Amino acid sequence: MLIEPKSLPEVSYEGMNNVHRNEIQILNQLYDALKTNEPEEKINKLLKNFEEDLEKHFSYEEDLMRRTGFFAYECHFEEHNRVRKEVKEFINRWKKNKNNKLLAEYLEETFKNWIVEHVLTMDTVTAQWISTVINGLPFQINQKG
Repeated sequence: MLIEPKSLPEVSYEGMNNVHRNEIQILNQLYDALKTNEPEEKINKLLKNFEEDLEKHFSYEEDLMRRTGFFAYECHFEEHNRVRKEVKEFINRWKKNKNNKLLAEYLEETFKNWIVEHVLTMDTVTAQWISTVINGLPFQINQKG
């Protein structure tokens, strides 16, 4: 297991917590498969799930930020784009060399630290904004993530 689900900080907007919990579950499945040298087919499927979930995660937050007029949208969006590119690069490297150790190290040393720090900083501020703003909005926002 890469990240103990209970160790990931929570934010003040439950929809974002749901998205984060789901991502940690998928990330842990991928990490465990890499560490136990599961068959290539299984790792490919888990990588695809992770990449799709990451996009869903980022798109969900970006939609919330746009809909609520989040003041730091551009900064948060650019950070998501940076990570999108970085993850895609590491997935492409794995597809070329099938080196489980290198991908597992990226998840351990880079992505794990990033997701925890991102939740503690950018996502915490974003969730506070969203939670405050939605109380005055005349429409419903999906909090399930």
